[in-house]
Amino acid sequence: MKYITVSDVVKRPSIVTNAKEVTLIEDAKRHIAKSVVIPYAIYQKLQEKLEEELYLLENSGALNAQAYDEFSQIETVVEELSE
Repeated sequence: MKYITVSDVVKRPSIVTNAKEVTLIEDAKRHIAKSVVIPYAIYQKLQEKLEEELYLLENSGALNAQAYDEFSQIETVVEELSE
């Protein structure tokens, strides 16, 4: 994993557009992570899982904590059965 600052991205945008490895972009003064850049090949492998997680986050109000835990357990069992 590579660590860069926001100012590095401004100086050399190709760092982000041609990412070869996972890159963490952080604020130079506060050392707080701002974003993460992943290579497109990795994104293609993770795309389905990311979409599922984003759907759950967007609709988290519909599920209470207990329902989410039950859903997570069911999802794990289904994944194990599909393998």
